[in-house]
Amino acid sequence: MSGPAGPFLAGFIGFAHAEAARDPAMADAMANLVDALERCTRVTPGVRPTYPVIDEHLGTCLGATVGAAGDLLHLVADSVGWAIPYPEHIGEPDMDHMRANYAYAPIVGTNPISSGILEEPSPLYASEDVFAGAVIQGPGVTYPSHVHKATEAFWVVAGTADWQMGDEWTSRGPGATIFHPTGTRHATVTTDEPQLVLFAWTSDADCVPVVIRS
Repeated sequence: MSGPAGPFLAGFIGFAHAEAARDPAMADAMANLVDALERCTRVTPGVRPTYPVIDEHLGTCLGATVGAAGDLLHLVADSVGWAIPYPEHIGEPDMDHMRANYAYAPIVGTNPISSGILEEPSPLYASEDVFAGAVIQGPGVTYPSHVHKATEAFWVVAGTADWQMGDEWTSRGPGATIFHPTGTRHATVTTDEPQLVLFAWTSDADCVPVVIRS
C-alpha cells in the first residue's frame, strides 16, 4: 500500500477487527468489511470536489476528533473528494437545506470513473462489496428519516446530534457507535454544532436510500 491512504486501509482493517470483538452484534458486518477491505484495489486519483459546508466545518471537526475512527479520518482528510446526496430531491425545501449543509466523502467504494462518471469524486480504494467514507453534517440540519438495504455502521468522531433508530431517538456524541441492521428506519438531526462521522455500508453497497415522508 503506497500513498496517503495506505495507513488508512491497514488501520481500518484493524479497527474493524476490534469492533467485532467489542460488540458481537456487529461481528458479521465487520467480518464482511474486513473481507472486502483485504481485497480492495487502489484507485488513480480523480477530481476532489469540495463545498462550503466542508470549507466551513471540516477543520473544526478534525481539530475535535476522538478515538481510533477519528485517527483514521485524519489520515485521509486531505486526499478525499466530497459529494452531495439526493439530487433527485432538488427543489424540495427541506432537502435543499440539507444538501447545502451536508456532504460525504467516499473512501472505499465503486469507482465512478470506471462507469464514465467524471464529475463525482473517486474513492481512494475500489470495492464492489462495501461503501465507506466520511460524512460532515452542519449545524441545524435534518437528515430525514429513511431506510435502505445496506447494513450500516457509524462512528461519531466529532460533534453531537440526535439520532433516530426505528421509533427511538437518542443524543449521540464523540466516541459513539451507531449500528443499523438492514431495513432500519433512521435519521440524524444536528443542533448547534456540526458532526463528523466515519461510516461503512457492509452489505448491499449499491442500494438506494428511500426517504420516508410519512
